[in-house]
Amino acid sequence: MTTIVLVRHGQASFGTSNYDRLSPLGERQAVVLGEHWQRGGFGAERALSGSLQRQRHTAERALRPLGAGAPALATETAFNEFNHTQLVQAYLPLVIADDPALRAAGPAMLHDSALFRPMFGRIVSAWAEGRTPSLPVDESWGDFCARCVAGVKRAADGVERVVIFTSGGVITAVLQAALGLDNATALRLNWRICNASVHEFQLHDKGLNLAGFNDVSHLRLMRDEPLITRL
Repeated sequence: MTTIVLVRHGQASFGTSNYDRLSPLGERQAVVLGEHWQRGGFGAERALSGSLQRQRHTAERALRPLGAGAPALATETAFNEFNHTQLVQAYLPLVIADDPALRAAGPAMLHDSALFRPMFGRIVSAWAEGRTPSLPVDESWGDFCARCVAGVKRAADGVERVVIFTSGGVITAVLQAALGLDNATALRLNWRICNASVHEFQLHDKGLNLAGFNDVSHLRLMRDEPLITRL
């Protein structure tokens, strides 16, 4: 049996020209996680991250406090998040057609988190439902989930514990596979996944089991509520 630890990246730079960059708060979240691991004697034989900047930089900052005991970090594109910019371009016309009131928000939807979250939730739901987009997209929801789960199984091969730094969509795909969730339930849980949160799964010959979800105890121990973020 292999224990698989999935970590969501720290807070990214929503509303800026480069969302993929960790915010200063996101950098702190990653360091807090690494220091917590160091105090608790965390260990893993293998460490992987997606190739996105926010994923890799979270991994680097979280692993650094482990010093010489940290596993070498490798990159695996199977753990990249779905292309949210592409999905917005492809599905926003459909979502606005369903609810013309969204049109009034205009470009502000892409920079105001209170407006973005419900709009993007509808977009991802339309994608997961298999609705025909107005522009081509790189992969279907089903293909995305298959890519993520296959990547996790490859990463787990031959080791007892692996840590993977990734994004909320990837964690949701693995969670759905482990629990047999329908799309709507899985996507509702997706919005509950915190930045720098830790999720634990076990892989054995009968498949994936969930062992822990959305652990942010390392952040809560800091007694600093703004450290708990979800975007």
